[in-house]
Amino acid sequence: MFNKKLNADFIKKRLSPIDFYRHELLNAALKKHSWNDGGLCPFHSDNNPGSFRVNLTTGAYKCFSCGIVGGDIIAFVMAVYGLQFVEALAKLADDWGLI
Repeated sequence: MFNKKLNADFIKKRLSPIDFYRHELLNAALKKHSWNDGGLCPFHSDNNPGSFRVNLTTGAYKCFSCGIVGGDIIAFVMAVYGLQFVEALAKLADDWGLI
């Protein structure tokens, strides 16, 4: 049965993009709200630091080298781990102890 708490709004309200990206992008110097240098892009063999950017307010991300773009941390998890939407919600909830 689908857990009522397992929905996008619940996850986004309880997991800040800054905490999430600090955990996922260990070598990135994430310091300010809005757009930050996310380090090397996790979606391709990147050797151009600075091409991958993350927004620590909204969770959006974009690579200016490979062109991948997403609107929030759920989209990031879906893309990085090859998950469907509900699977990404479950992974976030489980990994971060949200349910």
